[in-house]
Amino acid sequence: MQNGKGAGFRAFFFVLMTMHWKKHLYILGISLMAGPVLAASFTDPASKISFTLPAGWKVRSVVQEGVRVIKVVPPKADQRERAAIEVTLQEYKAGRKDAPERLLRRYRQADGDREAALYARLNSHTGRLVTEYREGRFVSGRLWIVRHNLHVFLPTPGKRLLEARCAANASEFKTYRHQMEAICLSATSLRKP
Repeated sequence: MQNGKGAGFRAFFFVLMTMHWKKHLYILGISLMAGPVLAASFTDPASKISFTLPAGWKVRSVVQEGVRVIKVVPPKADQRERAAIEVTLQEYKAGRKDAPERLLRRYRQADGDREAALYARLNSHTGRLVTEYREGRFVSGRLWIVRHNLHVFLPTPGKRLLEARCAANASEFKTYRHQMEAICLSATSLRKP
């Protein structure tokens, strides 16, 4: 009789534990699916640059030196101020110095206040170059700030180059990395040749 009660208790306990884990798996599954649901695809109507836009982020476009520059702005003021997040996308006519192989060599070496790239990978099939590097600069007089950059270059039709740059203060980059990667790594041009 005691074995029957013990077996019944073990079976009841097993069912409870299974339900407990199923609940956690369900919550985990929902949270993993929520990331892509909260982000949306965005295409700038004038430049035809397309990228993933995280929820709450805003898009502004300006023309600088004859080139349309898309600025993607985080939703909160402290992200813009403390983290100094700066996300820009632009497409322009590529020169000889903009060849992916030359850019790769350039970013693998330190240059002035820019360190040699922590990461630099060129996809020889698409010509897409992804670099990650740090650079320093003075702000507010004598305050030296180190910026962490994720910089993507992609050759596009018509001998043009799409450049996506995501930067933030090095101390804050890790916090916003996922959102910035979603933008810069998804950037592509829908412009027809």
